[in-house]
Amino acid sequence: MITFEAKIKDNTVRMYAGYPMKNAAGAIFKTLTQICRETNADIFNDKFVMNFGWSFFFMSERKDDKGNVFYVVQSSDYKKNPLTDKTDDVTLSLLAQNMQVETVRVANVQPEATTFKDTILVLKEAMNASDVYMNRTETAKAGDSGWYFGLLDDPNEENHKSDDYIRIPSYELFKFRSEAIRVLEMPVGTVAVFHDNAMTALVDGEDKPLKFTNEEERKAAAEKQRAEFEAEVAQAKARAEAEAAAARAKAELADEAE
Repeated sequence: MITFEAKIKDNTVRMYAGYPMKNAAGAIFKTLTQICRETNADIFNDKFVMNFGWSFFFMSERKDDKGNVFYVVQSSDYKKNPLTDKTDDVTLSLLAQNMQVETVRVANVQPEATTFKDTILVLKEAMNASDVYMNRTETAKAGDSGWYFGLLDDPNEENHKSDDYIRIPSYELFKFRSEAIRVLEMPVGTVAVFHDNAMTALVDGEDKPLKFTNEEERKAAAEKQRAEFEAEVAQAKARAEAEAAAARAKAELADEAE
């Protein structure tokens, strides 16, 4: 587990994740700092909740072995029940954030917000199918994301009955089509096509193709980010060791002078 750390109003704040998602973690720290600076809100308590993009984040007070107080940024726990459970491991929340930000940026569109609580209308038959599509339409219903998840080239699309569908909170996509998480903040009119867990097409409301990254490009970007993160860690470690060596040398000289 990787630890990200920042100082906010003289408090030590930490985040834990399984991948070196420095930019995503940095965005959370930056927003928390802005909240403190611009609103003077007290974020250092167990009642604090921040909606950031698709996810929700919380603050939990802890103490280290020496009794020093620090704070851990938690997120909703998608492996349990995110409506009630929290976790110190913010990996899935940061991954979702990265996926959605990247998809919107590469497609060069304006995002339309939704959260993990908002629902998706799903054709039950599509949940285990290889070729599916998602389409976002206008909705005035609170808590409805506007997304539909159905079979691609469904010959019976006009004949399905109401009990052929199920409405689920969008976080449940993690269970059967995790890559679909990446399109959830795309605007109304967007259609995304998937083969198994890979997106194969993305178009806007006028059927114009939109750019998106493929799996190989995302892996290359992730490897680059990991290498940069490891280089920064190595440099920080080298600086700390050099400072410690200098301190020891200074102490030895002082001892000799006595």
